[in-house]
Amino acid sequence: MEEEEESAYFDDRLLTSAVLFLLEGGEKDAARMLARCSLRLLYDGWIGGFRAELTGPRAAYDILADDNPTRRAIFNALEAVSRTPIHVFSAHAQLVEEAPASRAELLELVDGRDVDNQAVEAVQAIISNNMRYRSQSEVRIAQALDRAGVLFLPNCKARLGSMEDRRNREADFLVCYDGKWGILEVDGEPFHPASRTAEDHERDRLFHAHGILVIQHFDATQCFQDPDGVVKRFLDILKKSP
Repeated sequence: MEEEEESAYFDDRLLTSAVLFLLEGGEKDAARMLARCSLRLLYDGWIGGFRAELTGPRAAYDILADDNPTRRAIFNALEAVSRTPIHVFSAHAQLVEEAPASRAELLELVDGRDVDNQAVEAVQAIISNNMRYRSQSEVRIAQALDRAGVLFLPNCKARLGSMEDRRNREADFLVCYDGKWGILEVDGEPFHPASRTAEDHERDRLFHAHGILVIQHFDATQCFQDPDGVVKRFLDILKKSP
């Protein structure tokens, strides 16, 4: 069991290092794609070398399954940080962390009736604990919030605004801690590009107007690498708020 945990920790370090390697080279699309995946690097006696297996959502699988510049960039990054030749590089679709308990629930999932107000516009949602997330960075923040034992609502649409101008707006994480409500945003993903900064500020002002005083934005890479640290900083700020 300890060997499996050590191996998983090493693989996670390799993947994080490869993502940073790509970012340093300005290959943001490849870095973003790799960050949505999990990695297994193992020695295969049959081929006499190392095998790298990436597992991710459908969007990642579709790109990594064929030869293209993004796949080659990720392969080169993994070889660079692992410091060993990789003989086989394969992509796989991910398994859900928590499957529906019954066939009826599975049919509801197919029909789209299981989630009516939670990341409904996500094209390639990642399912974790029967909740929808848009990236592995969001999943890691959710896991850190679970470890912190706080109430949170991920990617839920809200109806807000003045009586004359009501709007639908979605917060990444609406969090309740010691009776205080705040919003934690994961920035830097494809759905939070720099071009949307003005729109994000306008949304923040709407939540402020309804009494949500604490709205904190964190970089997606930071959320992926140190989710517990991000959550601790956010909760410390929320605790000190009026």
